[in-house]
Amino acid sequence: MNYLFFISSFCLASCFAFPNISIRSKCPPKPPTITEFNATEYLGVWYEQRRFPAFFQLNTRCVQATYGVRDDGRVTVHNVATKENGDFDYIDGSAFVKDPNFPGELTVEFPGNPAGSYWVLETDYHNFSVVYSCEDFLFGAIKLEFAWLLSREQHLDPEMLEYATNVYVKNGIDIALLEDTLQNEECYYGEE
Repeated sequence: MNYLFFISSFCLASCFAFPNISIRSKCPPKPPTITEFNATEYLGVWYEQRRFPAFFQLNTRCVQATYGVRDDGRVTVHNVATKENGDFDYIDGSAFVKDPNFPGELTVEFPGNPAGSYWVLETDYHNFSVVYSCEDFLFGAIKLEFAWLLSREQHLDPEMLEYATNVYVKNGIDIALLEDTLQNEECYYGEE
């Protein structure tokens, strides 16, 4: 009995502390990802424009991801952000396509963290990328959901931003929690 109470309390506390962890609903049906993924064209710098709040990104701004290639064929991942107190934050990892039948579904690994999903729903490689992930836990009682809308430029054209945002909507993904990421002239992304 105490064990069940502890698990329930932990789940509820986690859901209130981390807005992207939800007990209100299960993940929507898995959206289709792009059927052909050109990793070489995807490499380079991407600026975060919008996201679902994530416990590892709370109160961050000036978020940038840089993708490269390793000798073993994996994609290098270098994420940077500025924390609320002004500190520079970064993490390095790698990504790979687990199943070649689904090239738009990557697995991302960062040291000391469990592997995560990175599903590319749509990209034109030159302007925007719409990324999503959702996993149900405890038999669907809890969902862990992430969304990142990325662009090649610090500021995405408003019409293109709206188009990219609607990719979530047309795939049945609730965008109520989607928030804008601050990007401005004061942003620092590390040494170039």
